Amino acid sequence: MELLNRKAYPAVCLEILEELEERLPKHLTYHTVGHTIDVANICNHYIDYYMVADSVAELIRIAAIGHDFGYIYGPREHEEKSITELQPKLQGTYSKRQIEVINGMIRATKVPQRPQNIYEEILADADLDYLGRPDYYKLSGGLYTEFEHFGVVSNEREWLEVQIKFLEAHHYHTDWAIRERVAGKKQVLSELREKARKLASSH
Repeated sequence: MELLNRKAYPAVCLEILEELEERLPKHLTYHTVGHTIDVANICNHYIDYYMVADSVAELIRIAAIGHDFGYIYGPREHEEKSITELQPKLQGTYSKRQIEVINGMIRATKVPQRPQNIYEEILADADLDYLGRPDYYKLSGGLYTEFEHFGVVSNEREWLEVQIKFLEAHHYHTDWAIRERVAGKKQVLSELREKARKLASSH
């Protein structure tokens, strides 16, 4: 996947991406560099849509590229790990306040999502944008494999239960995602319920 509008990203973003390429564990099949770039590209779209000022757009881009940096160390509390590990890369270039804004956006991707402002809403919705997209099955297939690796689920029935619960509890925050992604997400949810029903009746 290609990072769109690459020239708009500060140097630190490209450094983080390089480090992710080198250091992300190979058993990750969803939380990959591809996912990071996908989230960044969606944020890029939101930046245009909401006509976000350049100074804030830069912080959104850093949060998008850095939001899963903690996966280098493992899935547990990876948002806080991302925040901790990014600090030395940001200090000296960005003010304490700017870093706090970035940290808030990264925390907003933690499930259940509780964004506190529009910028955090953008990150939260971009991170789960795929739930309402045609490529949901392709991407969620990678998540299924990853969940199996970590022992979160052990078969398709458990996976469907987890996904159905997750989709039922999830809601989008921005007006754009509500307009453009909710219908797709509802469609996915009804298809998953149907799959689960068929699976249950075949046993």
